Amino acid sequence: MSIALSIMLVAAMVVLFFCGYYVRLIIEKFGMNWLHAVPITVAILMFNIIWALLEMAKSARWQ
Repeated sequence: MSIALSIMLVAAMVVLFFCGYYVRLIIEKFGMNWLHAVPITVAILMFNIIWALLEMAKSARWQ
Protein backbone atom coordinates (compact mmCIF):
# COMPACT_ATOMS: atom_id res chain seq x y z
CA MET A 1 0.00 0.00 0.00
CA SER A 2 2.89 2.37 0.63
CA ILE A 3 3.91 2.00 -3.02
CA ALA A 4 0.42 3.03 -4.16
CA LEU A 5 0.44 6.00 -1.79
CA SER A 6 3.89 7.03 -3.03
CA ILE A 7 2.78 6.83 -6.68
CA MET A 8 -0.32 8.93 -5.97
CA LEU A 9 1.79 11.45 -4.05
CA VAL A 10 4.28 11.80 -6.91
CA ALA A 11 1.45 12.13 -9.44
CA ALA A 12 -0.20 14.85 -7.35
CA MET A 13 3.08 16.74 -7.05
CA VAL A 14 3.64 16.57 -10.82
CA VAL A 15 0.14 17.93 -11.43
CA LEU A 16 0.80 20.66 -8.86
CA PHE A 17 4.01 21.62 -10.67
CA PHE A 18 2.32 21.78 -14.07
CA CYS A 19 -0.54 23.85 -12.65
CA GLY A 20 2.00 26.44 -11.52
CA TYR A 21 3.69 26.27 -14.92
CA TYR A 22 0.45 26.83 -16.81
CA VAL A 23 -0.58 29.68 -14.51
CA ARG A 24 2.68 31.39 -15.38
CA LEU A 25 2.13 30.79 -19.11
CA ILE A 26 -1.42 32.16 -18.96
CA ILE A 27 -0.29 35.24 -17.06
CA GLU A 28 2.54 35.91 -19.55
CA LYS A 29 0.37 35.33 -22.62
CA PHE A 30 -2.95 36.89 -21.63
CA GLY A 31 -2.16 38.95 -18.56
CA MET A 32 -4.19 38.71 -15.39
CA ASN A 33 -7.69 37.51 -16.27
CA TRP A 34 -10.15 34.87 -15.17
CA LEU A 35 -8.34 32.05 -17.04
CA HIS A 36 -5.73 31.77 -14.29
CA ALA A 37 -8.46 30.65 -11.87
CA VAL A 38 -8.70 27.16 -13.40
CA PRO A 39 -5.09 25.99 -12.85
CA ILE A 40 -5.02 27.68 -9.43
CA THR A 41 -8.17 25.77 -8.42
CA VAL A 42 -6.66 22.48 -9.62
CA ALA A 43 -3.46 23.30 -7.72
CA ILE A 44 -5.41 23.91 -4.51
CA LEU A 45 -7.20 20.59 -4.93
CA MET A 46 -3.91 18.77 -5.59
CA PHE A 47 -2.40 20.35 -2.48
CA ASN A 48 -5.33 19.01 -0.46
CA ILE A 49 -4.87 15.56 -2.00
CA ILE A 50 -1.17 15.58 -1.11
CA TRP A 51 -2.01 16.57 2.45
CA ALA A 52 -4.65 13.83 2.71
CA LEU A 53 -2.22 11.22 1.35
CA LEU A 54 0.40 12.21 3.89
CA GLU A 55 -2.15 11.97 6.71
CA MET A 56 -3.33 8.55 5.46
CA ALA A 57 0.28 7.36 5.31
CA LYS A 58 0.63 8.07 9.03
CA SER A 59 -2.20 5.67 9.86
CA ALA A 60 -1.29 2.09 10.71
CA ARG A 61 -4.15 0.87 8.54
CA TRP A 62 -2.45 2.07 5.32
CA GLN A 63 0.95 0.53 6.00
